[in-house]
Amino acid sequence: MSYDVLRDELKKGVIRNLYLFYGEEEYLKEYCLKHIEESVVNENTRTLNKIVLEGKTDPEKIIDNCETMPVFSDKKIVIVKNSGLFMSKGKSEGKAEKKGKQQDELTLFLQNMPDYTYLIFYEEEIDKRIKLVNVINKHGLVVEFSYRKPSELAKWVIKVFKASKKEISAAAASMLVENCEAGMNSLLNEINKIISFMGDERKVTEEIIDKVCSKSVKGRIFDLTDAIAEKNSAKALELLNDLIVLKEPVPKILFMITRQLRQILEMKLLVNEGLSEKEAASKMNILPFVAGKLYKQAQRFTVDVLKDAINQSLEMDIAIKNGKLDGRIAAELFIAGFCR
Repeated sequence: MSYDVLRDELKKGVIRNLYLFYGEEEYLKEYCLKHIEESVVNENTRTLNKIVLEGKTDPEKIIDNCETMPVFSDKKIVIVKNSGLFMSKGKSEGKAEKKGKQQDELTLFLQNMPDYTYLIFYEEEIDKRIKLVNVINKHGLVVEFSYRKPSELAKWVIKVFKASKKEISAAAASMLVENCEAGMNSLLNEINKIISFMGDERKVTEEIIDKVCSKSVKGRIFDLTDAIAEKNSAKALELLNDLIVLKEPVPKILFMITRQLRQILEMKLLVNEGLSEKEAASKMNILPFVAGKLYKQAQRFTVDVLKDAINQSLEMDIAIKNGKLDGRIAAELFIAGFCR
């Protein structure tokens, strides 16, 4: 199930006794965990009726904590974080047998868990094929917390700023989302930096975002492509060096440049067909801010130049993987050739 299903249930006050949370969006996982915790356990008795088990945990320990009666309350919550119980059984025969027994033991218990216990498993990743996952799906709720869509994040950014009595336009919110690393926690860090920087000032501008925020790799690739489009080889090489200093692998940098060039080409072709910037954005399913950047970049290239650049980038990538070219030299040659 997606986070949206859980969100709708929580809004209606529906709390299940059994959950499995997994996925990369930590902010939403923590938010939902806190909501359930506060709904289940009274603040006055929370320290007595909230148990958190972290790291690899034996099922016996989980079961013991679940079966222990709550204190001065009719409910208790047990949170098990990163237990490792939801991955496949492993390659070695001994480990596989042990893990299989652990999973089977827990599977049996979860089908007859005490009504007073609310159990939440909190994992980074899971193997959906194992029986334990299917049992939780049957008797509780398995929830995947994936990264939210950029359009949803932009709306969330506007709400967060509004709560702090700050105003931000949809375009500026989109810019912030595109410039930040993935994840709502990363976004929130940047939002807090902006609020601290602004003081009593109310309006969040694109200039403030550009000045205050740390750019993601994606944001730096945008700048790098801009420099290439302007045939500013010095700036492009400086931006490439910044990415390498940040320990970004050259093949990844080339991959992202190629992806950016493909998007510019797609925008170029759509505009050539007579679509407006807004229509092209809708067709490509991208934010207005991104569409605006791509639209401007598309004006600086011909279709043939873009196709040639994409082919060159792919050839460079193959040469690097085959050991015929050093990664950094290949990237510098690509940029220098494109900026001629």
